[in-house]
Amino acid sequence: MKDILIKEVMIPVSNYVTIKENNTLYEVFQILEENKKDNTRHAHRDAIVVNGKGKFVGKVTMIDIFRVLEPNYKKLIKNYKDGTLTKEYVMKAVKDFNLWREPMYNLCQRGFGLMVSDVMHIPEAHEYVREEDSLEQALHKYVMDVHQPLIVKKEDEITGVLRFGDLFEMVRKAMLACPI
Repeated sequence: MKDILIKEVMIPVSNYVTIKENNTLYEVFQILEENKKDNTRHAHRDAIVVNGKGKFVGKVTMIDIFRVLEPNYKKLIKNYKDGTLTKEYVMKAVKDFNLWREPMYNLCQRGFGLMVSDVMHIPEAHEYVREEDSLEQALHKYVMDVHQPLIVKKEDEITGVLRFGDLFEMVRKAMLACPI
């Protein structure tokens, strides 16, 4: 993995779904749906968020959307201090915090008015990788539970996105091609 660079696997920003801070969550779903129709090979479920000047400011992932649609996750995360999620803890939290008890209609109503700026995740320093980094560094970050996808930089410019699924596909194909 040391000999493969991130820039060889990443998806360039120009090929990734881009949304604006002032889009609504509903518009994000529409944009992702259009991408799905146009791009069967690399359909995206996440998006890069840019400001009015086209500069990267964050990302919206499936996890971000689920967390904002179920506001009780804020209470759960606030009360979670340990670091290990056991099955018992998770099931107790679902019950204690009434997670996902609302009808879909209520979730739709809540999500319809949300702005991307309310949903997006602003990556922390450890969620960035450089184009010239090796895949082993990215894999380590994913295994150690980084918020997906990783954002790829060349100096101070955002140049791409490295998705966990694409990294897995690369490893899977390499394993299948190994002579046994």
